[in-house]
Amino acid sequence: MTRAKKENERFQIKPVRNKKSTTFLVTGYKKDTTRVREKFKFKDDAIEYRVMLQKEEQAGEHDYNLERTTLSAEQLRDAESAVKLAKDHSLSQLVSHYLTLEKRIDHRHGLSLDAAISFTESHYRHEIEELSIMMARKRFLDTQRGIEQSTHDHYANMTKLLIKDDPNKPVHRFSVADIQRLLSPYKNANTHMTYRRGLSIFFNWSVRMHHCLENPCLRLGKAPRVTSNIAILSLEETERLLKAATLLHDGVMVASVAILVFAGLRPSELQELEPKNIKKDRIRVTGGKLRRKLKRSVPISPALQAWLDAYPFKGRPDAWVYKMRKLKTATKAKYWVSDILRHTSISFQLERDQDEGKVAFNNGTSTQMINQHYRDTIDDEEEVAKFWNLSPTNIADVELPEELKQQKSKQWPTDVKLKKLVWSKPLSRLALDLNVSDSAIRKRCKQHDIELPKNGHWQREFQKAKAGG
Repeated sequence: MTRAKKENERFQIKPVRNKKSTTFLVTGYKKDTTRVREKFKFKDDAIEYRVMLQKEEQAGEHDYNLERTTLSAEQLRDAESAVKLAKDHSLSQLVSHYLTLEKRIDHRHGLSLDAAISFTESHYRHEIEELSIMMARKRFLDTQRGIEQSTHDHYANMTKLLIKDDPNKPVHRFSVADIQRLLSPYKNANTHMTYRRGLSIFFNWSVRMHHCLENPCLRLGKAPRVTSNIAILSLEETERLLKAATLLHDGVMVASVAILVFAGLRPSELQELEPKNIKKDRIRVTGGKLRRKLKRSVPISPALQAWLDAYPFKGRPDAWVYKMRKLKTATKAKYWVSDILRHTSISFQLERDQDEGKVAFNNGTSTQMINQHYRDTIDDEEEVAKFWNLSPTNIADVELPEELKQQKSKQWPTDVKLKKLVWSKPLSRLALDLNVSDSAIRKRCKQHDIELPKNGHWQREFQKAKAGG
């Protein structure tokens, strides 16, 4: 009786001898009855080949060991399905990662992981250009063309806050918390709102340029309400202001100051006001910081008419800020803000007319603004009457600080004589003769189109005189 072959003897190695050498034959049958018959010169190669065949035959066989488990039959089926879905990933790592994401979602507001992914899918833009805040600010300022220089400077000042901490921070990384932190030092409501508007304009531009997804300023909390009282000039301070204007540079500031005091124009509106806009009984106002498409007419009061008759309006004078700083000193006002003359005018208009709607219409503002800021700022009716009777004739006795009281306009030579003088000697010597500075002479000549000697002229003249002597 033939002995049955062992499983590991399914493939056998048989030596085959001939006259010259011996070869080794690997024979046997696979499970699918395929016959194997291969010859090898060396026995080691034959053994290696047989091992390979045995591994191939055992590849589909599994040994199952019984293990204890607390899972129910249903849970085991669920686990097997999860393992198949996970493919090459660890099932425990997948579950841990998912639970971590769930913890990062704020469930107090009804959010979920699916909602967060949906938001990202709907708001994500692959064309977002990641740009540093410094470069974005530069591009923003470069694109602001066709605006007043003062407005451009305002934008530059507002956005300077953003580059203070980290100029390389990407624009889209700015959050609501960042904006709140930048605005927190500004406790004054007006200043807070000014910076807030400036930053919002920048981020709106950034959204349009695809540098960020949203404007974080739009999600800031409600701004503090402006409830502070406005600053106005008293009657005495207004008198000193007008008196000083008549003395400063031959009264070049009088017409502009009178328009602000008695008509209530904004400084930005005065800047764009032209002489042709001054009509017989009204002032046509356009432009200004509001950029209104609709024009408005401001009635010319008898007080303003008296000042315009004595000092016709020729446009806002040059070096306005410097000259206003001189007049501010003359008023001796304790508080001074940029719109103090407008505030003063509206306050006295309201007490004179007792009509909020009329005053609001004439000054290009709202009735709510009039009631909120200007009501009951002046209590003395006699003071109101004196204000509207101010004229160039009844301020002659107004006292001013000594430095302004003694200030007199420089009596310059005629243009013909001044032209001869500047070509007769160097400006440094001429300045001593006229008791002015050489820069003042240059400015005077520039204003009156008087040509000055070029640089080096007097040095060449001295050399010629020396050579001739």
